[in-house]
Amino acid sequence: MLKVANPTRAILRLITLFSLTLVYLLWLLIRNLFSRNPERNMRFRKNVWAKHMMKVGGIRVHRVGSPPEGGHLFVVNHRSSIDPLVNLADALLFPVAKVEFGRWPIIGQGAWASGIVFVDRSNRDSRARTRIAIAKAIREGHNVLIYPEGKTSDCYPTQTFKKGSFEVAAAHGFPVQPVAMEYKDRKDNWAHNHNFISHFIRRFGKPVSMVEIRYGPVLRSDNAWSLLHDAKQWIDAEIEDMRSAWDGPQWKSISSEKVTPKGATTY
Repeated sequence: MLKVANPTRAILRLITLFSLTLVYLLWLLIRNLFSRNPERNMRFRKNVWAKHMMKVGGIRVHRVGSPPEGGHLFVVNHRSSIDPLVNLADALLFPVAKVEFGRWPIIGQGAWASGIVFVDRSNRDSRARTRIAIAKAIREGHNVLIYPEGKTSDCYPTQTFKKGSFEVAAAHGFPVQPVAMEYKDRKDNWAHNHNFISHFIRRFGKPVSMVEIRYGPVLRSDNAWSLLHDAKQWIDAEIEDMRSAWDGPQWKSISSEKVTPKGATTY
């Protein structure tokens, strides 16, 4: 039976998500007054905030492989507004996000307080500061999370990857961890030509969303283009494998508005 997304469920979840984030922000601000500890903040963000947010949001994850210990550059394809939440719940990560995200009410303030690095891609100085922050975090033993496409989309397999973070990895000899992430229901994707409110209601208005995360082989090279190419090639191949398993061999010819994954109910 075909069901529509439930706006009431989406609104209730929105209120709960913001309430959880507000409590998290207050706790973080109080703790930071006495001692600012990035590692402690990341663990709390992963084990308490992100996992509770996932449960409230009805997000179920299937993982293939395991995230490595600290000191890696995680590069992940970008599908939905909830991608950072999924990644932060699955691994200890130091995220790099667009500056616009930091302006979101409550959630943005929590992100600033927890040490997330924000980048304004239109500003050269901001991009330079972000590269310095990435190198510093990895040297200190943190895994840094980036989305090299720069924004979410419903493009398949992926959009063009931006080179900046790969240049940092190549220049300093940092290992690169490619990660492929795909939602079983393509309606969970958010193309920026679609209204965010309708995307939110569609995503949070249904009981459950399934997402698969695959961790690939760690890459090392002193050539940024080589790192970028190998990471993108691996991620693209994994996405095609997931979509073929869910939607059949003809998945590329099916519109995202019409596709229903095998064994799934459309809400």
